[in-house]
Amino acid sequence: MLLPKVKALGTHWHIEIFEDCTDETALCNAIIDWLEEYESRYSRFRPNSWLSVLNRDGEFLNPDPQFVELLNLSLDFYKKTNGVFNIGVGEKLVNAGYDADYSFTANERETVVPILPDILSVTDDKITFSAGKLDLGGIGKGYAIDALADYLKNEHNLSYFLINGGGDMYATSDHDQPIQIVLGHPYDKTLGIGNLELQDAGFAASSPHMRSWVDAKTGASKNHLLTTKQIATYVTSTSTTEADVWATTLCLNQSLDTPRTVHALVLDEIAITRCDEAFRLYSKTRV
Repeated sequence: MLLPKVKALGTHWHIEIFEDCTDETALCNAIIDWLEEYESRYSRFRPNSWLSVLNRDGEFLNPDPQFVELLNLSLDFYKKTNGVFNIGVGEKLVNAGYDADYSFTANERETVVPILPDILSVTDDKITFSAGKLDLGGIGKGYAIDALADYLKNEHNLSYFLINGGGDMYATSDHDQPIQIVLGHPYDKTLGIGNLELQDAGFAASSPHMRSWVDAKTGASKNHLLTTKQIATYVTSTSTTEADVWATTLCLNQSLDTPRTVHALVLDEIAITRCDEAFRLYSKTRV
């Protein structure tokens, strides 16, 4: 059963349930409410979100445990990726034109992305932040998918489903059978380049083409990764959070060693530079 499409977190969500559901409408409404609450907490583009309050005030008292966990995970991944993954990139994104107004017009301010542990402190009682702006774009959706999966399991007693949030996914199984997904071509989403089986696993993909724009003033091409490299990544792991982080990280630095739980396909332009055995490509040499 494919639930009606939902728009949230800047993308479309498709959720497929592989078992009987007593009230499809109630389930769909509950998912919509859950996603709206999540976005209202962590969107950099909403002025009253928890994240925006922290960015503005530099302090957040008595934070929700979920907020604490999400920021602690961000700090942990900063260390695991040798600082390549850094949610402190928010001010640089704003200055590049990726702001709350979607102006897509860069300003001339020089922006240095800060060392995350130097500016962010997280405890159960208080979060403090001292410089720049935080942006959860490289981890927030993956974390949302994992949290929504837990919600479907624990609050709706569902065991067999696939969550697809704009191409990032988590699948349990179809009655203990893996769920096959198609890997989209990095430049033409109407084409597939291969496939992958998911079972109790997450998947994420990233490339500069996913969120790119032309500067309204200069005509220069920009993207959410703030890179000129034409790298596309496809990553699977035991969680979508980890897959999301490493999909972003490997777009920025392909030389990093990944954990054993992470399996990746990396394309440089159209050449395959890494293809772990989890991925079955339709072409073995070029895409």
